[in-house]
Amino acid sequence: MKKLAFVLVSLFLLGSVAAHAQHAIVKGGFNYTNATIEGMKAGKSGWQVGIGLQTEAWTGFSLQPEIIYKVKGVTLEDATKVSMNYIEVPVNVQWGPDLLIARPFIFASPFIGYNLGTRFSKESTIADTINRNFHRFEYGLGLGLGINVWKLQITGKYNWNFGRITNWSDAANNVKGLDPAGRTLEICVGLLFF
Repeated sequence: MKKLAFVLVSLFLLGSVAAHAQHAIVKGGFNYTNATIEGMKAGKSGWQVGIGLQTEAWTGFSLQPEIIYKVKGVTLEDATKVSMNYIEVPVNVQWGPDLLIARPFIFASPFIGYNLGTRFSKESTIADTINRNFHRFEYGLGLGLGINVWKLQITGKYNWNFGRITNWSDAANNVKGLDPAGRTLEICVGLLFF
């Protein structure tokens, strides 16, 4: 039921912007996620692909809601690699001047996401405990810079997830679980249509 509600909200957001859309966009890129387990930094690179719509700029402002499939993760203390597969729905609020041949812009990007599944590179007690206590939903905010040149869009964004990856804790070792579920740095390239 939660998956259905998530999909319906996503489609509603894209549908409401579609009526005013100037461009459709197909994009892909790389990301690096960083999280903390009681002071231990754990990061891992990943990738993402998605689609979106961009409204016509009005006094420099435009909206670009997207649906993104994102693979991100962390590496645990015992060298277990954790890959998390998300569907994320960011709504990029962009501002930038139209310079005819290019449009540089800054943007804020509130987002929600749903974890479709998590894979571990090896079985371990930590991995099993984390998987049983995993949070499926995420939400947060991204800030970034970008440029549109002809039909090409290049963006760089830093995301803060305001939730926790898991409630896992290990009282015996004074470990309280994963920190706010990561800060993710993303670099994307998109192709604009119509």
